[in-house]
Amino acid sequence: MRISRPCYDKSHRCPGWAGGGWQFAAYTLCEGGHITWETPWVLGRCDTCDVRVLPRGVRWLEPKTWRYVIHRWASRR
Repeated sequence: MRISRPCYDKSHRCPGWAGGGWQFAAYTLCEGGHITWETPWVLGRCDTCDVRVLPRGVRWLEPKTWRYVIHRWASRR
């Protein structure tokens, strides 16, 4: 079973097509696959290449997201 982070730009895209997370982490080249989600906090699945995708909320656990948020907050002050 292949597992990937979701595409943070558009979470309905397959990570094999658009890349997962902040950096490209595709396992296969998926042509136009879409993720089906039951709820935001469960694994999604690509309807084309069958890759499992971590929940969309997992991005809030990554240090890169917090660095970005803190940098944006500090630059506005």
